[in-house]
Amino acid sequence: MKSLERLKVNIREGDVPFFTDEELVLILEEAGFDLRRASYMALIRKAENDGVRLPSGLTVSGNRDYWLSLARQYRPGLGRVLVRKDG
Repeated sequence: MKSLERLKVNIREGDVPFFTDEELVLILEEAGFDLRRASYMALIRKAENDGVRLPSGLTVSGNRDYWLSLARQYRPGLGRVLVRKDG
């Protein structure tokens, strides 16, 4: 599976389209074609506050928590061994 297609699967782009293919390619490039890092970056962008406050005062909450929970799966630095620098 190509990186772009895999990225789309990781970020649930088929269910909730948000990015153009060109935007996703730019995210992949920005992430150095590291699929996990690109997935994290895209999901964080999807998590931007998308709630709506209507003129009537009613607030419709967005899906921020959902996207952030998915982003945690791809957060950089997880599973790596940390090396002490002080000794």
